[in-house]
Amino acid sequence: MFRNVIEGLLNSVTSRLFPVVVLVLALLTGLWHLSRPEPAGGQPLSFSAWEEPGDLRRQLENELAYVRERLAERPQLASMDVRRSTQPFWFSLSAKAPLQGKAWAVEFPSRHAMEMRCWDDRSGQLVGEASRSMSAGQMEPVRGGFALTLEADRAEAQLLCRAAFRGPAKITAATWVAQDLQAAHAQHQKTATMIEAGLGLLAVSMALAAAINSSKLYWAFVAWLAVSLRMALLSAGADFSFFGLPLRPEWLTPIRQWTLCLYYVTTVAVYGQLFKKSLQQIGAQGLLLGQQISTIVIMALCLVLSYEQILPILWAASGLQFAIALPCIVIIVKRTRSRAAMWYASSLAVALLATLSEILAAAMDQKILMGGLNSVTAALASALLASAAVAEHMRSDRRKRELAQQTLKAAYNDSPIGLFTVHEGHVIASSNPAFKAMLATVGLDGALTLSELFEPEVVLAFGALHSVGQASSFDLQARLCQPGGGEYWCAIKASTVDGRFIEGSLQDITERVRATSRLEFLVNHDPLTECLNLRGLSRKFERAQAPPRTLAYFDLDRFKLINDLYGHAAGDAVLKQVCERIRTQLGPHDLLARVGGDEFVVAFPEASMMEASQRCQNILALISSAPFQIDVQRFALSVSGGLVAAESFGGASLKEVVSAADTLCRMAKKKPSERLVVMEGGDTFFKHHKDELALISCMERGETPEGLFLLMQPELSLSRPFDSLNFEVLLRMRKPNGDIVPAPVIIEAAEAHGKSSIIDTWVVTTVIAWLEAHAAQLANTQFVGVNLSGSSLNDEAFVEELFRLFERHKAAVARICIEITETVALTDMAHMQRFIDRARDLGVKVALDDFGAGYSSFGYLKGLSVDALKLDGSLVRDAANNPSGMAILAALGGLVSNLGMKSIGEYAENLPILKALVAAGVDYAQGYGISRPVTPERILQARSTADFIEDPEIYAFVRQLQTKDQHTIPLFPEREREPLLTSLLH
Repeated sequence: MFRNVIEGLLNSVTSRLFPVVVLVLALLTGLWHLSRPEPAGGQPLSFSAWEEPGDLRRQLENELAYVRERLAERPQLASMDVRRSTQPFWFSLSAKAPLQGKAWAVEFPSRHAMEMRCWDDRSGQLVGEASRSMSAGQMEPVRGGFALTLEADRAEAQLLCRAAFRGPAKITAATWVAQDLQAAHAQHQKTATMIEAGLGLLAVSMALAAAINSSKLYWAFVAWLAVSLRMALLSAGADFSFFGLPLRPEWLTPIRQWTLCLYYVTTVAVYGQLFKKSLQQIGAQGLLLGQQISTIVIMALCLVLSYEQILPILWAASGLQFAIALPCIVIIVKRTRSRAAMWYASSLAVALLATLSEILAAAMDQKILMGGLNSVTAALASALLASAAVAEHMRSDRRKRELAQQTLKAAYNDSPIGLFTVHEGHVIASSNPAFKAMLATVGLDGALTLSELFEPEVVLAFGALHSVGQASSFDLQARLCQPGGGEYWCAIKASTVDGRFIEGSLQDITERVRATSRLEFLVNHDPLTECLNLRGLSRKFERAQAPPRTLAYFDLDRFKLINDLYGHAAGDAVLKQVCERIRTQLGPHDLLARVGGDEFVVAFPEASMMEASQRCQNILALISSAPFQIDVQRFALSVSGGLVAAESFGGASLKEVVSAADTLCRMAKKKPSERLVVMEGGDTFFKHHKDELALISCMERGETPEGLFLLMQPELSLSRPFDSLNFEVLLRMRKPNGDIVPAPVIIEAAEAHGKSSIIDTWVVTTVIAWLEAHAAQLANTQFVGVNLSGSSLNDEAFVEELFRLFERHKAAVARICIEITETVALTDMAHMQRFIDRARDLGVKVALDDFGAGYSSFGYLKGLSVDALKLDGSLVRDAANNPSGMAILAALGGLVSNLGMKSIGEYAENLPILKALVAAGVDYAQGYGISRPVTPERILQARSTADFIEDPEIYAFVRQLQTKDQHTIPLFPEREREPLLTSLLH
């Protein structure tokens, strides 16, 4: 508290009282100087003068004689301008004592004289010499120049003098009564003292104000006052010392040079600080920028030029500055009525008047300033007026700050945000009404502490801010409890400069927090059932930093029928009931998530595989056992599930574990008798799933998996088995370690994640390239079966790219037979027929695969103009031993033939099945009884499909089917085959 009082007192003294006192003292100093009568002046003397050339090198006696000769040629002058020459000047004069019987002196008053010596012209003896650091004989520094004191008994003197000057010097001489000269010298010293006292006091007071207020303007004015002090002393010829300390002679000229340069620079700086905004308002900021750039140029020139060289540049620059600044200030005064501008304009006017007076006095020997108003008093007056301008600027700034404080106080009190100040780290020193209303502190008296209003974590945050002891801040959200039991959230911001006082704000964000919480809930939960979604489930385990021990994936069977038949409202109600039933079987730490329309995931963080399996079986039984009641409707549902040991996946992500459980669930759907498929780390599935994940990762990047290759399974013509070499293309993948990945793993991974087109594109492209490369060796090949995925055929981009590929390779694609599964074809028959028509127009054959495995119907065969039907193995397998199966097979064979299609019987595993196919009129047979899948190289070695038959009985039977003699290239030597055939035929 005491420190605050002292700070406030010092601020008031320096910003208000002290400047007023200093201005008054400086004004009194100026008035005192004006009231002092000027001392009686000396009597001017005429002289003849001569500038010494640079090559004058003689002994003293010869030199004086030579100089007398030169001076005798020169006219008598009252004064002489040395034109800033640095060469010595000689002058001779004759002087008489002004009063008989009194000591007298001859004064040489130039303040730019650096040294001087005089000889008696008659005797040639040295009378006296002096410089700015020494004096000898009768010569000594007086006022700004030098003076030679003569005895009272000497009535006249003939003098020959030599002097050196630096700067714009003027040679003059005058005789004085010694007593009067001493009085003038004393007054000169008093003038210097008053200048140093007045301007020095102004500079000190302004420096104090600048230090407390941290104002650039005040510091600029301090610099200007300090330089103005030296300028005033220079004008008075009293700058040979600094506050009583003599300056070394070699420093004097550089100090004068830098004084002039810095005066120019600081004048521009003060002018810019005072009127920057006003100049922008009148559109003169460009002129100010030009003046500021000129200060940089002046400082650079001051470094490289001499005193004599820089003077004319400074005069020209100063004149231009006055010419630019004065009109701008007049405009500012007219437009803004700024009192600071008026005071500064007066200061410039006085400085300009003093400068003109000096110029006219030097040129015409006429003074235009009144009475004691000379260059010194003009400097004082200019400083006083400039001080008044700065004081007015300070007053204006203070007034603006006061208005700003009033506005800030009003805003502080009216702010809807709670504002408060904390002192000593825990005491609430002040607060606005909004703060009190928020925390229900309106009726509380006395100082409050943070602990009375906030929870401990908030108090600790303020304590930490207090203990730092330097500029710092924090921003936090906290839940606050009202005395009445209400609860709300607020945002607290606090900052401090030094840790003693902390300014804080309090804003009610209860609704925002609730909305954010609701949004976060919706992001991590299913809005229908309010159980977790996959993202929410992942975040749960990310925060726990540990995966679940086991995880199950459930998929409702045929749930889509409920939505289709009874609407989505009924389906939503069923889903809610399903979740309720699942929750009844879960432990306190188990987590339920809905990850799809009718798909759910249950994570068991602590349950073992046995415990999780039992809970999953209970869930399956509970969902399937009792129907779901919606209004008057009752729905029976079954569910399939997959359970995995998540620990077996090591550091795999939750997404990968869920994918594995999903795969098991899909396997369960294919096994009606086994509704839950359980996998542990040692199962073969674990290995296959790892392969599937690797495939998915590759295809997700849009890349074709490495290691893909093709095998071919021959298809035998049952009418001319030795005349054709037809086969179906089968897909395989070889891993880097040599293991073979089965086709179902590749295909299911691609189809489950919508990437079938990548696999199918590779297959078609590879087959076409192989057919084109070996066209000559495949002369007996009428068709090559290529399976395409249903998801690929529904991908418009893939279909269009496929037909573009067909158009570029018409010769090769004429042998391709696209195989489409029956279920895919029936999904959208119109779309599929358009595909078939486009394919057949390009010469591609189309076969309907797996006929009889799905919704087989003779009716839809009329709507699909395919080239062939591949009869599913379920129709072919029992035909040889089952009369009804044979009847169906025979009916199909005749129907397909009558429709103009070809028929291909799968699963031809033995001779009875092959004979049944022949009897039924089927055109082609495919199965292990004919050949297992072979490499493309073996296909290229054969002439016909019959060459792959290894069973002698089947080969003999096939030989009987050939209607004409046809020789082929066997896969084993004829000498080994013939005995076998002979024994069979006999």
